[in-house]
Amino acid sequence: MTNSPQIVITGAGAVSPYGSGVAALLDGLFSGKGCMHSVPELEALPMVKTKVAATVPEMDYSFIPRRDRRSMSLMAKYAYCAAQEALRSAGYETAPQGLGFFMGSTLNSISVWLEVSKNCLERHLELVKTSDFLQIMNHSPLATVSQALKINGPCVGAADACATGLMNIGLAYLAIKTGLVRQALCGGTEEYHPMFSACFDIMQATSHNFNESPNEACRPFDKDRTGLVCAEGCGLLFLETKESAQQRGAKILAEIIGFASNTETENMAYPSAQTLRECMQAALKNACIEASQVDLLNAHATGTIVGDIAETQAANAVFGPAVQMNSLKGHLGHTMGASGSLETIACVEMLKRQEILPTKNLHTPDERCAAVNHITQPEKCSVNIILKNSFAIGGNNCSIVLRRPQ
Repeated sequence: MTNSPQIVITGAGAVSPYGSGVAALLDGLFSGKGCMHSVPELEALPMVKTKVAATVPEMDYSFIPRRDRRSMSLMAKYAYCAAQEALRSAGYETAPQGLGFFMGSTLNSISVWLEVSKNCLERHLELVKTSDFLQIMNHSPLATVSQALKINGPCVGAADACATGLMNIGLAYLAIKTGLVRQALCGGTEEYHPMFSACFDIMQATSHNFNESPNEACRPFDKDRTGLVCAEGCGLLFLETKESAQQRGAKILAEIIGFASNTETENMAYPSAQTLRECMQAALKNACIEASQVDLLNAHATGTIVGDIAETQAANAVFGPAVQMNSLKGHLGHTMGASGSLETIACVEMLKRQEILPTKNLHTPDERCAAVNHITQPEKCSVNIILKNSFAIGGNNCSIVLRRPQ
């Protein structure tokens, strides 16, 4: 786009399996802490092979005004906390006029859905409240948080399964580029339910060899990997034009210089290396940079057998064997709709610290995933540009290009 504005990140907020706040997320990641654990509900299901998940520690949400809280599912409460933190870190106590809000999730609250369904099936309709319906709308977290925080600009809730968080960052980026909004909150939120693990288990996509050692369960690219570990949380970023940030003296955390998305049409569950390659190439073209300028590829890599291989093959085709590559799923598990945004927050911090996080639990790379330079130990080095991927069941793929502040 000719003479289009530069888009920068000036704030971030997070709720993750490490706890509430960006500081907790980054402390957990950079210290290599584990956050996965066995799930009693899964232990009680012998037909489900996986027994492990990564969930948000119990939190007190009484600080959210009751008027707002009563219509919020758990994932909406995560989003409220992350949105408040992102606004404050960007320099705002309340939402600025016309702020856009781009956020979605893979599903709405399964636990509330099940309770409503139970009451309906058992003909106890008198137990179903208006607030229950407000908690199970497809855009429930988006709607309830925007009401609570008085966000009055365009509110858009893209739901693209595991690509949701990154897709909403990309949509916010494009909305600011094209002048729809000047500033935006964006990302994804997710609430864990054992049904997530059970469904992925049916698809033979969950980790099951390390149930006795939960923090080793997710092993992206490793020859002993057996699948993903489901998780939950929320990650939100505050985006605006560079001009806006400079005018108000805001600290610029990183710049978004490119975004692309495409769709896999051959398989609902697994993307092909060719489609992933085309997505990354389109992001590089949008950013007006060469592949050789990228210092790190932060992979989607969930630890599934097929997905890790396809992404590695695509990375090698785009960047060659020397590209530095990591995945954060071994640390966090797969936070589904929140994964792209939580991991983008980590990428911003890697740019700041000039340090690359390793792929946790990667000990012996699968020879089919060995065609790139896997980072297996924390590495201090020059990091100026990161390309970050998110790929989803259903075939929705996206890649974003981040640059260290100039």
